[in-house]
Amino acid sequence: MDVDNGLSEREVEILKLVATGASNKEIAMRLVISPNTVKVHLRNIFSKIEVSSRTEATLYAIHSGLIPSARAAAVDIAGTSLNEAASLETEALPRLIWWRIPAIVAALAVLAILAYFIFRPVANPTGITDTTITSRWHSLKELPESGSGMAAVSYESRIFLIGGQRGGVVSGEISVYESSGDTWGKSAAKPTPVTAAGAVLIGEKIYMPGGQKQDGEPVAVLEIYDPRTDRWESAAPMPKALSRFALAALEGDLYVFGGWDGNNYSKAVYQYDAAQDTWLERESMTIARADCAAAALGTKIILAGGVSAEGLLRDTWAYFPQREIDGEPAWEKRAELPASRAEFNLTTLAGSLYLAGGKTDSEQAAAPVLRYDDTTDKWETLESSPLPIGSFPGLAANGNFIHIFGGESGGQPLAAHQTYQAIYTVLIPAISR
Repeated sequence: MDVDNGLSEREVEILKLVATGASNKEIAMRLVISPNTVKVHLRNIFSKIEVSSRTEATLYAIHSGLIPSARAAAVDIAGTSLNEAASLETEALPRLIWWRIPAIVAALAVLAILAYFIFRPVANPTGITDTTITSRWHSLKELPESGSGMAAVSYESRIFLIGGQRGGVVSGEISVYESSGDTWGKSAAKPTPVTAAGAVLIGEKIYMPGGQKQDGEPVAVLEIYDPRTDRWESAAPMPKALSRFALAALEGDLYVFGGWDGNNYSKAVYQYDAAQDTWLERESMTIARADCAAAALGTKIILAGGVSAEGLLRDTWAYFPQREIDGEPAWEKRAELPASRAEFNLTTLAGSLYLAGGKTDSEQAAAPVLRYDDTTDKWETLESSPLPIGSFPGLAANGNFIHIFGGESGGQPLAAHQTYQAIYTVLIPAISR
């Protein structure tokens, strides 16, 4: 590589370090010379290549091929202050503009690559060709058996689907989805088969209270599954037999909201202390409801929708357990759902809530997938799923994806397994000459 303007080997070495963003002190330590010597070299370098700032020197190094990647250029261009730009000599501006051209072109190339990775169509891993898959939706391996009302819990790279209605029968089966291989397996069945229940992960164990038996009656049992030993154990039962409730875990405790007791809707809130194996009743909801959903978000639990004696609900509430402990009101009103809705599920990923499935008060349109942004307190409608979701789907977040399992549509159980890619991880390759 030829370097113009008569730079010595030492000056070329220093220019390369300047282009990496190194300070004079860092350059001096790297080359085992004094900072004053670095200043002298920089003065000579600036004179020989006819620049007046470290930014211009960096751009010269890029233009001359001393820097193999455009990343340093992007950093330095972004970091150029208005004062520095204003202080450039008038005669240096044409050189600055000329040397910025390669960096600008490189930056545009990076943006083009980024846009490609974000907006390119995503291949269908199952090879299904009769369904349109959007840039964020994937169809994956179907459930071993059609089902609805299953509790879904994510643990490391696996998702556990527990119980539910399978083949028209209330089941205790556990179907285990391995996300790394898109495969299904089985684990030890739940001792008490139930549907219309929920499950949460606390520590490394899955807690599953309540639910509805084959005869339609709710139960109060609390059963705990250990994925590492593939074993179940029983714990203190709920204060009241319930099904169709909302369930969430926060800071090591389990919370049950509302539900159906076999005769009436409930507005009670129960807290289970996993460490003490005890239940407490907390500040109740304003409306008795069932078929709602809840999920933890930060220091609170978001509760949405459901059905009451008056019909479908669209309200959203934030419940703060610590406020109740401190003697303050625990409930705070949040933005309503776009439409009244029940029989859906909620899950949390990267500080947002995702809602899928259920039925609305509109008979014509399928219930859309929603995202709740806590910072703006808004519900956003996401692009439509390629496959129907229906009521009571299994829902779990794993990696960058929201997994949606089964559900019930038109009175028929579904076997579909689809994911929504909520987060993109983009790797931008280095650009070299």
